[in-house]
Amino acid sequence: MPSACWVVGSLILALLPFATTPLVAQQAQPDMHRKAVQKVMPSYPEMAKTMRLSGTVRVEVKVAPNGKVMSAAVLGGHPLLAVVAVDAARQFRFEAAPQQTEEVVTFNFQP
Repeated sequence: MPSACWVVGSLILALLPFATTPLVAQQAQPDMHRKAVQKVMPSYPEMAKTMRLSGTVRVEVKVAPNGKVMSAAVLGGHPLLAVVAVDAARQFRFEAAPQQTEEVVTFNFQP
């Protein structure tokens, strides 16, 4: 009967190629941040002015290789401010890139 150390060592050697392959694939994709070449500032909603509402809204945008925003989704912020933030983020244009990317646009609202 083989010793426990031998069995564990054999198992590690057998699984080693499978353990290293996914790590290499994940490291090959660096984070890409594209520069916005056209920014649109959101209008401050009248109701938010009345309420003296302020805050930050974060919007994640999916950007096509040509720089146009394909979609936008709120990551956080007051719902009243989020509506105008998403509308503004959809109008952004980014520099061209070889592939689609996801970027985060942050809007700060002050009364």
